[in-house]
Amino acid sequence: MAVVKNSFGNTPTQYIEIDGVAYAYRRLGTPAAVPLIGYQHFTGTLDNWDPVIIDGLAQYREVIVFDNRGVGNSGGKTPATVAEMTADAIAFASALGISRFDVLGFSLGGFIAQQLAVERPDLVRKMIIVGAAPQGAKVLQAFPQLIEKAMKLEEAERFLFIFFTASEESRAKGRATLQRLYARTEDRDRTTAAESVMAQLRAITAWGTDPVTIDLSKVAHPALIVQGSNDEMMDSDNSYVLFKQLPNAVLSYYPDAAHGSFFQYPELFVNEANFFLDRY
Repeated sequence: MAVVKNSFGNTPTQYIEIDGVAYAYRRLGTPAAVPLIGYQHFTGTLDNWDPVIIDGLAQYREVIVFDNRGVGNSGGKTPATVAEMTADAIAFASALGISRFDVLGFSLGGFIAQQLAVERPDLVRKMIIVGAAPQGAKVLQAFPQLIEKAMKLEEAERFLFIFFTASEESRAKGRATLQRLYARTEDRDRTTAAESVMAQLRAITAWGTDPVTIDLSKVAHPALIVQGSNDEMMDSDNSYVLFKQLPNAVLSYYPDAAHGSFFQYPELFVNEANFFLDRY
């Protein structure tokens, strides 16, 4: 069994320059020929990855997470399309000398994972998609309104509203997640700037309203899709649609869970993800 050299909580932030833009990233676990690269959710930074999940995955492999252009501590201007974000993700992997990798895409990051698997299938071995929707999902038209409602809440309640259900059991898991996310006190990311938030919002809305440009039926990669039973942000049913479109997918629904399903069940997710990556 590989040993995590650092925990995610004390893994230092590194930077790599690509076309004049400095990208912030963290890298832990045992170096491997096929690392796992994580793509983050709307407004999410390095500090929005659950340390329990990252440490659990890094126990058996190398894990790399990064801030895409203009997000958190990365420089540059945030793209307003998923296609451009995917191009940045490809450039990031290339700059690190990585020619093949596994993917963990959460929410907006799950859109990037889909685009990547279609555009550059040679780069991807397996992919895990959490709380996402296929291109053309009309429910995303309501995404700006949901975010507007969330922004009227104070920070902790906003997090619970977006990622957890209204049940006390789910909210308690959410409060525990918040404690883990804020356990790191040094070398933290900046909050994503308003300009970047608006660019990501445009990209998410366009993913649901623009004509479909990718054909997931041609994606042969093994895929693990994880979803909460009551995800208002993406509509839980969209994960079943995604499952039907991907020919080699496994679908797992978590009970009494919303958009942050793997936050709510981190140990279950780690077990499923490790089994999928190592043995499926």
